[in-house]
Amino acid sequence: MKWILFTGTWRLTDETVEKDVRKAACEVISKGDGILTGGATGVDYFAIDEAFTLDQNCSHIKVIIPANLENYINDYYLNWQKKPVTKKDIDNLAFLLKKIKNINPKAVIEMSNIEITQEHYNLRNIEEIKFADEVYAFQVNESTGTQHTIDNALKNNLPVILYKKYKIIE
Repeated sequence: MKWILFTGTWRLTDETVEKDVRKAACEVISKGDGILTGGATGVDYFAIDEAFTLDQNCSHIKVIIPANLENYINDYYLNWQKKPVTKKDIDNLAFLLKKIKNINPKAVIEMSNIEITQEHYNLRNIEEIKFADEVYAFQVNESTGTQHTIDNALKNNLPVILYKKYKIIE
């Protein structure tokens, strides 16, 4: 089984981005491969949610987060609940990640950070590269985080198989 890293914006998305991510995730799972993400809202959430719909035992899902799940979700509520990311988005993410971890604890890889800084998110992106065989990127408005992951993938000779760019007016 290959692990396909889904990377993309966590903040600003639209129906087109969601549709593209869900379609790609469905194709990956239907081939018997796995979905790997950083467990964020937006692109990561769409990929994980679609994978969970198709893989209820969570054996084809791997989520790497920069802290333990409780601290990660708390960080989201404290620091990332700003328009366009809503409390409902974070609630949905928290519910899904907890459900996945409950079903298959090995599917959620928790890094050891207590407090989370941007550097920890960058380290999480690098950690994702170590587990991935290929990358699917969904970059909205030249997202620097998505670009950071793409650059690290290419630097480590990890192929970026699918690369879609979007412009969304905020």
